[in-house]
Amino acid sequence: MDKMMDNPWFLRIVSLLFAVLLFITVQNELEGNQMNTVGTSVESIQDVPVQVYYDDDNLVVTGAPDTVTLNIEGPSNLVLSAQTMQDYTVFLDLRELPLGQHEVEVQYENLPERLKVRTDPRTVTVTIEELITEEFAVEPDMNERLLADNYVVKSTNVEPNRVTVTGARSIVEAISFVKATVSGEQGLNESFTQEARVRVLDRDLNKLDVVIKPEVVNVSVEIEQYSKEVPIVLEQTGSPQDGVTINSITSTVSTMRVFGPRSVVDALEEIPVRVNVSQIEESGTVDVEVEAPEGIDRVGRDTVPVIINATVATPENEAEQVPEDDTSVNTPPEDTEDGVTSRTFQNVPIVIAGLAEEWSSTFAIPSDGVVNVTATGSESQINELTAEDVQVRIDASTVDEEGEFTLPIEVEGSDVATWVAELSQATITVART
Repeated sequence: MDKMMDNPWFLRIVSLLFAVLLFITVQNELEGNQMNTVGTSVESIQDVPVQVYYDDDNLVVTGAPDTVTLNIEGPSNLVLSAQTMQDYTVFLDLRELPLGQHEVEVQYENLPERLKVRTDPRTVTVTIEELITEEFAVEPDMNERLLADNYVVKSTNVEPNRVTVTGARSIVEAISFVKATVSGEQGLNESFTQEARVRVLDRDLNKLDVVIKPEVVNVSVEIEQYSKEVPIVLEQTGSPQDGVTINSITSTVSTMRVFGPRSVVDALEEIPVRVNVSQIEESGTVDVEVEAPEGIDRVGRDTVPVIINATVATPENEAEQVPEDDTSVNTPPEDTEDGVTSRTFQNVPIVIAGLAEEWSSTFAIPSDGVVNVTATGSESQINELTAEDVQVRIDASTVDEEGEFTLPIEVEGSDVATWVAELSQATITVART
């Protein structure tokens, strides 16, 4: 043994074996450290945007998610690179699918093949529908509790008053309301104009996902004191002059709007209009001043036209008596010089012509929509005329918005007479139906 250890080759061989053993040990340790460095890892990437591929010019897709969660598993360096670079795409490809409901797979691209990838959710249910565009009228909307006490909304106007709505057919067909809501501070008592965003709602007042053009409109709100229409009552005061007999006093105005506190206005049943006949010398029309009743802030008119039918005594007609209570529709013919006679047809209805179907109207002046018309001509021909021989109309073809309009009265009648209406103009109030 001592002899072997003294041999130099023995020592060389043992040293070589120890060197090889040491090399193998170090190499195994280095490879173990390297395996730990490039080991497997799992990550979840939240809120990854989803691209949806389809014909967006003619179709609309509902049900597609905006984002999904991307779960990736693989070598740590690849997972880290995917998280950092984010050059991948998550998408739904609907380009070859027909209209209707479909369950489609969420796809991805530009991720290394060595990674295991799973989307959450893996599939989604989408609906592909036809894209349509329709036009709708905009309805102004305002909470009247914002108004001051004893004030009301007289009228509202939207400009533009129609908008186009684009969306899926099923959604557009579900539209029940298109509203422009205005807001303001409590206690509103003055008219104003405000920009308002248009909202599209279904019958349950749920907001619908559509494209609106324009999205914002101007809403004008006219505010006035609380008011209502009240009948007028003509009261004769004073004594007629000698030789003058007052047969009747009437007016083409039967009601009047009064403004004031709600409790006072609601309690008012009529407005007395006092007609002093002491200065009347002949038949005719006079404007009589209207006094506001106690507690009423103002009335709609300062005066009302009063038609007075009077008989003036002369040597030729002193013996003639005119009935005080003449209720006939037409007054008797009135003889004039050269055999010419005048005859008045009472309460001839005024026809509103040319008003578009989308508008409704009511008469403001005269409130009952009738007027007296006088025909003048030869006695024999005038006596044969009836109320059916005359028509009174106003042309409302130029009216294209809500509000109050004063229009000229046109009289068309038989050619045998000259026709003159008691009023030259009529006032109507127009609103959208």
